[in-house]
Amino acid sequence: MRLLKKIQAGSYARKLQSAAALPDGKLADVKTQLVALGPSAIRSVLESLRAAEAREPALEVLERLLTNQTLPTFFEALASTDPVIVDGVTLVLSRAQTYDPTRLLDLFNHPKVSKARLEAILSAQMKNIQPRMLITILPDLSKDARGIIFRILEKRADSTIVGEAVRLAVHTEWWLRLHMAKLLAKFPSEQGIEAVIRLVKDDNRGVRLEAVQCLGKLKAVQAIPDLCQALRDPDLKIHTAAIDALIAIHDVAAVPHLVEVLKDESEQARRGAVEVLNEVITVEAVKDLVNALRDEDWWVRVRAADALGTLGGDRVVEAVISLLDDEDDFVRRYAVEILNTVPDQRAVEPLIKALEDPDWWVHERAIDALAKTGDRRAVQPLLRLMGRETRAIPLCVKALGQLGAPEAVEPICRLAASESTEVRREALHALVALAKVELPDEDRQQLLQTLESAGVPIERTHVRPMEVRRKKVSEFGPEADRAEASRPSPVPGDAHAPVPAGAPATPSQGTAKPLDYQNLQPGTRLLDRFRVMRRIGGGGFGAVYLVEDVVVREELVLKILSPHLSLDENMIRRFVQELKYTRRITHPNVIRIYDLLNLGGAHAISMEYFPAQDLGRILKDQGPLPVPRMLKIAAQVCEGLAAAHEKGIIHRDIKPPNILVGQGDLTKIVDFGLASVGSHAGSRLTKSGILVGTPEYISPEQITGTEVDGRADLYSFGVVMYEMITGVQPFSGANAVNVLFQHLEGEIPPAHQVNAAVPEAVARLVERAMARDPAGRPASARDLLAQIQAAA
Repeated sequence: MRLLKKIQAGSYARKLQSAAALPDGKLADVKTQLVALGPSAIRSVLESLRAAEAREPALEVLERLLTNQTLPTFFEALASTDPVIVDGVTLVLSRAQTYDPTRLLDLFNHPKVSKARLEAILSAQMKNIQPRMLITILPDLSKDARGIIFRILEKRADSTIVGEAVRLAVHTEWWLRLHMAKLLAKFPSEQGIEAVIRLVKDDNRGVRLEAVQCLGKLKAVQAIPDLCQALRDPDLKIHTAAIDALIAIHDVAAVPHLVEVLKDESEQARRGAVEVLNEVITVEAVKDLVNALRDEDWWVRVRAADALGTLGGDRVVEAVISLLDDEDDFVRRYAVEILNTVPDQRAVEPLIKALEDPDWWVHERAIDALAKTGDRRAVQPLLRLMGRETRAIPLCVKALGQLGAPEAVEPICRLAASESTEVRREALHALVALAKVELPDEDRQQLLQTLESAGVPIERTHVRPMEVRRKKVSEFGPEADRAEASRPSPVPGDAHAPVPAGAPATPSQGTAKPLDYQNLQPGTRLLDRFRVMRRIGGGGFGAVYLVEDVVVREELVLKILSPHLSLDENMIRRFVQELKYTRRITHPNVIRIYDLLNLGGAHAISMEYFPAQDLGRILKDQGPLPVPRMLKIAAQVCEGLAAAHEKGIIHRDIKPPNILVGQGDLTKIVDFGLASVGSHAGSRLTKSGILVGTPEYISPEQITGTEVDGRADLYSFGVVMYEMITGVQPFSGANAVNVLFQHLEGEIPPAHQVNAAVPEAVARLVERAMARDPAGRPASARDLLAQIQAAA
């Protein structure tokens, strides 16, 4: 029976090949007969596709014969080597509505079936396929098959895929996670956005990049904290994508998070934050940055000041201008400082109004800002201010010279004879500048005569004549000629006052003589930022100075390496290490390290200023300390050590000079220059064999080069405690080798035998801290602290 049907099918199929010659009724009858023969006719009809005349009727018959039961035969034809048959089957499978197209997915592993054909068929059949079904089978498909399904889903998927996409967004294969981010971005939902946000921290940088870009497209406000974190990503593409995403979201809610990024050690991260701030800035955002200048952390204040100085653009200027009316003089001061950094014509009228500000700083810095705009609208207001406020005269004269104001020639010429040295100097400088602009003949002659009388040489060819005369300004008062005007200094202790522009040149500027960094004089300016107040110490490492950071008006300490150390790459690396590690520690009993500075001719580290004496000086001057005082100081040292050790940092050079004691015996540890992460800490011997540190306080394990952990600091501090209550160093000798040997082999009397005022319990506490075997010491700084508190 089957054979008979095949013969019949062959006969009818041959008739299709002459379809053009058949009457319509006859052709319809042939097609009906072929369909009636069922599956037995499929192969014969496929063969007839080779005849061009038979193609269309054959395709119609094949479409009518296609069912889920006959599908295997079509699949077999799809693997044919005959392109005509493959083309025909592809067309039939693409347009037929009589079978389940998801069964095509089984063919992805078929070696002879074209994946491109499968993609074309599935794309055409997507209306008959549930997208959720496609995404469910993704993990089980080959890589090639996944690529096809992803492309189809990107075109045809709907919101039904979200749940499964969220599930696959944590799949172990990064490729799946990446494409789930893409799909979830097409169908925004709270669940989907949360899944994409998690991918911002993915281990794979490709996934992170896709997640960041998708969140930008979604304008996902809830992703702002994570996108701000992505500004810290070491991959430049991700960093840039995070900037673009935050700008696309354009929400002021990002500002607090961006302020946090401004604290980052990475300049790339900080610049990214500033770039975003430039785009999303508002009055409130600028105020956030200004108020960050009040932060307790110096690092935050400096970074906020840097950002304020870097910001620009229309939105920033508009926001800053509005702050000139703020009730807080602190905010107004920094607003006018920013306008000095980014001069803008739109600020002219507000700055003219600021000339009336009750805060002296605001209206005097407004003078400088007006001069930088180059706008002649400022001329008359400056002349009026010069007439009513004598101390503003030097600034106004300088500004009028910069503005090239011919109206100011006559009054400035009279000021050139002032009793005030500063007024005379600024007047002559201004006249030299005005000589280069167009002037009426009368004013030009007066200017030249004034300069010549003052002995200022000037070539008359540099003076520009002016044919049109101007109307002279009225005099502004005889008191101006007699004024001993000088620019006031900020109020002592006013940590919020910005630094005046035009401050005296620093010794490092405009001079050929290099600075002697080991003997800097008070008033010396470094990097146009730090003003030396006084030298407060020195030693093998170099000089230590108390300086004022004139950006944030705060005192701090600069430790400047001596010249031979500054040229030592190993020593510079140690200073970099000090900065890197100790910046992690934020504790009231540890001196904060701020920044590594390249001074051009030297290197320095800036750090917290703490008015205090070092413990070594105290012991030298006062001898042994009373036990209660020793325990009070010791407890604070243990607090600081615990904070460091919990960050994985070992000091490795605990000794009296590195312990500072201030008012009320507030105690802080300083100089983590030898700090090292726990597992990497080892001997204090350098590669060149030089001992780094102080032999009198070194731990046995550091001497022998065995493994070192936080208990090495406890040993060194045990030696310090012994000295604090006895007044003598337990280990001393004629040379370093002798001292080191004593740490390993020597015996010392208990502290209570050296000083009868020491309780035996305290002596035992010190003895445990000084145990040669680390296992005999307290397990941690917190354990030692508990013992000290118990003894107290």
